[in-house]
Amino acid sequence: MRTLLIVLLLAAPAYADSEPVVLAVDGKDIYINLGAKDGIGAGAQLELLHEVVATDPTTGKALHDRFALGTLAVARSGDGASLAHADEELAKRVLAGDHVRLVSDKKTYVDPWAAQVEASKAAAQPAPTSAPIDHAALAREAWQATLGQPPEQRIARWQELLAADPSSTYRRAIETELTSLRGQIQQRDAALARARTSTDDRAARIAELSVALSKADPFVERALIAAAPIDHVVPDQALGLAFLVRAPAKLGKAFLYSRTRGEVGFHRSELRRDGDAYLRGEIPPQTVQEPGIEWYVEIAPPQGEAEPALGSQTAPRTIEVAHAVAEPPPAPDRSHVDLHVDYVDFDGKLSKGFDQYYQAEADFGYRFLDPIYAVRLGFGTLSGVGGPKSVIDHDPTNMCLDTNGRYLCKRVTFSYVYTELEYRIRPTVAVMVRPQIGVLSTDELPTDDANKCQSQDTTGCRFLTGLGGRVRVRLGDEQATNLVLGAGFTRGVGTLLEAAYHWLPAPVVPVQITVQVTDQPVIEDFGVRLIGDVGYRRLGWFYPSVRVSYQARSLDHTGVSGGMAMNFDW
Repeated sequence: MRTLLIVLLLAAPAYADSEPVVLAVDGKDIYINLGAKDGIGAGAQLELLHEVVATDPTTGKALHDRFALGTLAVARSGDGASLAHADEELAKRVLAGDHVRLVSDKKTYVDPWAAQVEASKAAAQPAPTSAPIDHAALAREAWQATLGQPPEQRIARWQELLAADPSSTYRRAIETELTSLRGQIQQRDAALARARTSTDDRAARIAELSVALSKADPFVERALIAAAPIDHVVPDQALGLAFLVRAPAKLGKAFLYSRTRGEVGFHRSELRRDGDAYLRGEIPPQTVQEPGIEWYVEIAPPQGEAEPALGSQTAPRTIEVAHAVAEPPPAPDRSHVDLHVDYVDFDGKLSKGFDQYYQAEADFGYRFLDPIYAVRLGFGTLSGVGGPKSVIDHDPTNMCLDTNGRYLCKRVTFSYVYTELEYRIRPTVAVMVRPQIGVLSTDELPTDDANKCQSQDTTGCRFLTGLGGRVRVRLGDEQATNLVLGAGFTRGVGTLLEAAYHWLPAPVVPVQITVQVTDQPVIEDFGVRLIGDVGYRRLGWFYPSVRVSYQARSLDHTGVSGGMAMNFDW
């Protein structure tokens, strides 16, 4: 009620002679400077008008036009102002300053409270001087007289009561009401000041956009709607279109027709309104396909048939559809981890413990593909005992002693790290270079302690830096049939020459046959190793394998060994 009373005062002299307009919008409440004195009351129907000002791009003159937005229903009225409501869709479009006009019949309204006050004054008789004052009746009469009145008149009526009944028991409540009314006046005056100084630049922006579109497209001046040109889009994505309506009052409905270039017919969809001067539509993703899109728009006036506005069925507008630029998904099998361990026995006599060693390696590889195809980082260890095979075979004491009693075997422990770079010369030819470095310890005294050189007593032990490297060449596809040839040397450990043939006799059974020529674990006599590695790849990312080998340095210096490996790919 207080809000309504504030708005009732908006019918100030400044608006008395102007056309009826919307004074303010508060949520769903719309305040109009028409009231009972103008024949407006509850139930009256008002038509909301919106004015568009545009500049003629050829003459530079300002053009004014009004069009109806919808109908407002008056809920309550004062003498010079009314409170109206609109449906939810129309309420979003109402702005202060919009014009209104009465579309229902004018009526004569009588304020029931004023009539009741006049009647009460006529019937009132002077009270006897001796009769007690009825403070409640006086306050009730004053309250009823203020209902529906502007704040200034209500203040005057309450002040009149306080002057006539200074001892009223309702004095404190009346003074609180007076304070509230004065605050309402201040709020009303501030709202009026803001309303008088605020400007609505939508019309100017619409005119500016219209001129810009006219410059971009010489045919747009003749069209009721306009749209900025679109050169190209990416496929499989919905394309939203927005159109400027140059004369909203002349537009009834609009339809968008679209198709992929080369299709037989067009797909039709109705454009939807967005605000006062815009239309929006969408071309579905299944239409946004290569080589391009063809589209046009037809519009219909409020009364009439639809006609082409932008493009036509015989001369549609076009938009190119470009190839989508997207990051390809990560290629499979880019990473690889290899863990393997081998036990090698050239002598075949486990009890003697000479010319035997074990080797374990673990590495991680990543395939960059270009310019370096792959990089592998790993570490390993090799530990064993070796010496001249003639002494090992012919020493009756099994102590690796020559005829003069000298110990000629040597225990070696080599812990190392390495990096291997793989470069592809051609898709089926790759070169792999692997430098390695580590710590090498040797024990040249007979002992049964394999870890003696790692203990505190290192008598007879030598320590040096083990430098080495290996070069390999792969012929064939890495993950299919291929042949690998390689050669390597490590200081204090020996030389390794190898040829490995890898193939897949079955999709889940990778097989590798390797031939090695080596003098490891120490630099003495060369021998030959024949290694078979059979895996089982039931899972795509992991497969184990078993390694079996036969090695010999001579016909009577041979042994059988084995090992295992685990491989991970992702």
